[in-house]
Amino acid sequence: MPSIFSHALAGYTIGSALDPGGPTRRTRVLAVICAVAPDLDWFTEFLDPQDRFGLSHRGILHSLLSACIITGLAMLLGNRPQLRQLRPWVCLGAATFSHSVMDAFTFGGTGVAFLEPFSKARFVSAWQPIFVSPIPLSDSLAEWLLFSLGTELIFIGLPALLVLLALRRLRRGGGAPVESPD
Repeated sequence: MPSIFSHALAGYTIGSALDPGGPTRRTRVLAVICAVAPDLDWFTEFLDPQDRFGLSHRGILHSLLSACIITGLAMLLGNRPQLRQLRPWVCLGAATFSHSVMDAFTFGGTGVAFLEPFSKARFVSAWQPIFVSPIPLSDSLAEWLLFSLGTELIFIGLPALLVLLALRRLRRGGGAPVESPD
C-alpha cells in the first residue's frame, strides 16, 4: 500500500479539484479522512485471521460498497449542510475510492477486494509502479521504505503537485493573456 501520506495527499488533491470556487477547509479535511479511512482494516485484520468476513487488509473496507458507506458517513457527520448537493458526494466518494485504486497500483501484497462482500476476488493493476510500504518498519527495511517513498513521490506526489498548481493558476485567472484585435 502507499503510505498514509500519499493517500492523504490524494484526498487533499481530489478535495481541492472538486470543490467549486476553491477548496474549503471542511472539504479538504473530509476528503483526507475519507482517503485514509480504508486502512482502518489494518487494525481489524486480527479479528478475522482466516478472512471469512473480508476484514483482512485490502478487504471489505477497500470495496466499492465501503466507499459508499464511508462517503455517506462523512457527509452525514461532517457535511450535513450540503447533503442535497451532488458535488460533495462525488468529491468524497472519489477521495475514498482513490485509496483502493492506489492500492491496486502497488507492487507487493495482496490485491484489492473491490467487490466484497459479493466476491472474494482480489484485483491488481497490470501496471504496478508504486512499491508497497514496509510495515512494521525495521532497520533492514529502511532502504525499502526510502525506495517505496521515492516511487510514491514520482507517481503520486508529482502529479498531485501539478494538479494543485494548475488549479491555483486557473482559480486566479492565470490563463494566457488574450490579445485584442485592432
